[in-house]
Amino acid sequence: MKRLRSLLDKIINRRGVESLPVRFDWRRIYVLPSKPGLFFSVIWFVMLMAALNFNNNMGLMLVFLLFGMAQVMLLQTFFNMRNVQLKRIKVSPVFLGDVAEAQLELTHDQDKWQLQCGGEGNDESANICSGTGHLLYRVTSRKRGLQALPRIKLWTRYPMGLFTVWVYCHPDVQFLVYPKPERPVPDYPSHGGLDGDFELPIKGDELAHVREYQQGDPIRDIAWKKTAQSDKIWVKQNEATQGLHMLFDFEQMVMPSTEAKLSRLTAWVLQAEHENIDYQLKLPGFHSEMAHGGEQLAGCLEALALYGGGSSAE
Repeated sequence: MKRLRSLLDKIINRRGVESLPVRFDWRRIYVLPSKPGLFFSVIWFVMLMAALNFNNNMGLMLVFLLFGMAQVMLLQTFFNMRNVQLKRIKVSPVFLGDVAEAQLELTHDQDKWQLQCGGEGNDESANICSGTGHLLYRVTSRKRGLQALPRIKLWTRYPMGLFTVWVYCHPDVQFLVYPKPERPVPDYPSHGGLDGDFELPIKGDELAHVREYQQGDPIRDIAWKKTAQSDKIWVKQNEATQGLHMLFDFEQMVMPSTEAKLSRLTAWVLQAEHENIDYQLKLPGFHSEMAHGGEQLAGCLEALALYGGGSSAE
């Protein structure tokens, strides 16, 4: 079965990876009856046999009229796909395990209707009006780094749904997949605090204050002396302070795997950006600036995604 699928894939993808734009001429179009079309053909055949058996001229006229209409629908469905052009594809970066949405831009000098994209979860249809139409193609990210867009199937059953007309294209398009951030976000590294204008409180060894016990607090943090003097349970809150300028250094992390390190670094970068903290990311072969903002975030996430070739799978 696997060999048969592999052979079929080679036949279908005989053109290999293609650069955009791609025009789907009549040589690339596949046509088969749809399920409603097969049901229609069965009903049509039964009507034909009945009309011949009873020598019913009106029945024969109806049968041949329906046959002619089916031929017209076949041509209409075929021409609804013919010469459609896949002009460009835009894909935004995603985190590992998330679904990437590729926006397909389709063009033609005539109006086309109800074009759809094959694949799981791709049930939207697009119309090409005024020369341009857009269609979403959803792809699940499966590995960190650059992931190639899989083969795309475009199909239509317009106008009556009796026939399915489809085309294949394997575009030369890749999209960026960031490491999956660790959740919940761990505390910032103790080695990462640099001098800044403000101080950031983190968990530490210095007693800051006490508070009432909350479910889930460890027993070792209970302030037994203060608890014994009151009717409530009190918990010690230990904190330390470090500079608001954060340093995230790959080499300073002690974790079992590279992917775990990248996942934690991604979580720290996102959290620091959310809190408007200046941060610097250090990877072997990559040192970012001490800054924050959209450009800083994009550069750091890209470096994390491409580290080591980006070959890890989810």
